[in-house]
Amino acid sequence: MDRPAVMFHIDSETLNDLSHANDELIQDLHWLLARRDLAAFEKLYPNVRRITDLILAILEGAFPEMSRVSDTLNRLSDEISERMSKASTQEEIEQLSREVASLVSDHQKIVDEVTAEVLRLDKLGRQQ
Repeated sequence: MDRPAVMFHIDSETLNDLSHANDELIQDLHWLLARRDLAAFEKLYPNVRRITDLILAILEGAFPEMSRVSDTLNRLSDEISERMSKASTQEEIEQLSREVASLVSDHQKIVDEVTAEVLRLDKLGRQQ
């Protein structure tokens, strides 16, 4: 039996704090890649991705168009993860590390932009 969905509201300050904590985790991923610690990266990445996806789910409530962005980034991430598991040479691993770093950076920029827009709209709403 399905339970009815319960909606929770998150204030913009809490969302901003959550986004900043996620930013720090993403920086940790970059740090691991810079040190070529792929084992640690592969261990941490799914958790960071899950948290980022949850933040995007929150944002999709306010901005439905975020779902297209999220779907595209998830497909790219899945493709890179699959390629990373098959990489055998150091060159392949380094190239994938660069691609992952770029993808993670792009993903975070989008989350930051949408978070800033949520904060702007929240502030605008409080002024009215």
